[in-house]
Amino acid sequence: MVVKKSKNGTESLRLKLSEALSTPFVLEKQDKKSGTIAWGTLALSILAYDIYAIKSKKIETLTRSFWRLTEKPLTSIIPIGVWLGLSFHLLIEKPIRKNLSL
Repeated sequence: MVVKKSKNGTESLRLKLSEALSTPFVLEKQDKKSGTIAWGTLALSILAYDIYAIKSKKIETLTRSFWRLTEKPLTSIIPIGVWLGLSFHLLIEKPIRKNLSL
């Protein structure tokens, strides 16, 4: 790999992002640890939180919180933006990067 340096001796953030997006798209697990455990932990945590919220009636569920935060146009920008960003990252980025690496 070629190391590129700017006048101050470090790569720019935009150059690093460009290189990361242009690297070949590989879906094999390789020798890294699986992210499945993290996804399972995340799903169980969300489920446990919502069940506790419903049973205890002391806190609101995540769905109710999202609905409340998106009720007004000004306050809805951040949660909807975060949701759209996550959706783009998980669902749309893969086919785009696959097409770019062809």
